[in-house]
Amino acid sequence: MTGMERIEALRGSIDGLDRQIIELLAQRTAIVMELTEHKRDEATVRSPGRVEQVIDKVRRIATEHGMPPGVAEGTYRALIHELTELQLVRLAERKAAGLLGPEPDAEPAGIEPAGTGPAAEAAGTAQPAREGAA
Repeated sequence: MTGMERIEALRGSIDGLDRQIIELLAQRTAIVMELTEHKRDEATVRSPGRVEQVIDKVRRIATEHGMPPGVAEGTYRALIHELTELQLVRLAERKAAGLLGPEPDAEPAGIEPAGTGPAAEAAGTAQPAREGAA
């Protein structure tokens, strides 16, 4: 096989891999967009802690496979950026359509959760406020 024949064969292999990669990215995108339907605000969409978990994971996987981790990181940062933008657009559409409504665990306006508020304080039975309930 000549050098040019080998180049063409390798390019054919790359073309096949590109098809597989795009198919997998399309599946990943579909899952991200479904996940977006369960998010209620920009902070949840952006999830910087989750982003760094993903970046750390893909760097490890790249290293395990002999790939420069910077290539994986750069690719995923671009992917995450683009998918975040899509999620923000969808979140804005849901807000504009009034599809978000109140938080599922939110108390109705003007009603204090049990064990809190002035009546509980007066009775000496007030509970400390919950912070960071996740």
